[in-house]
Amino acid sequence: MKFYSSKGWIFGAMFPVLGAFAGISFADGVYVMALLLCVCILYLTWMWFDTWYQIIGDELLYRSALIKGSIKINAITEVIKNKTITSGVKPALSTKGIAIKYNKWDELYVSAIDAEGLIAGLKQVKPEIRVVD
Repeated sequence: MKFYSSKGWIFGAMFPVLGAFAGISFADGVYVMALLLCVCILYLTWMWFDTWYQIIGDELLYRSALIKGSIKINAITEVIKNKTITSGVKPALSTKGIAIKYNKWDELYVSAIDAEGLIAGLKQVKPEIRVVD
């Protein structure tokens, strides 16, 4: 099962802002700055189209451009809905998502479009996962 990330307005608003700054930099002859901003826009575009989560067997795979990894679903202890975390791995494009607690102290923040489907998929593999609203 593959789940794509929801996209928040804050993330989406970065494109026109960075584009405007890149245009201004180019017009003012600050080509290095314009080039750096264009690289940032390309990286954000990569994240926009390549952020997803997938359940394969007993693993949850995640990817957001260069950020990628997997966790064993059997290590997951708790899923907190509609939460934003400030630490841990955050392969997400939205500010409201799911905090997945695994191992003893680790957290993964995801923002799947079908959050309920993702939680149901996790609970299929490990029904003991505690879900907190």
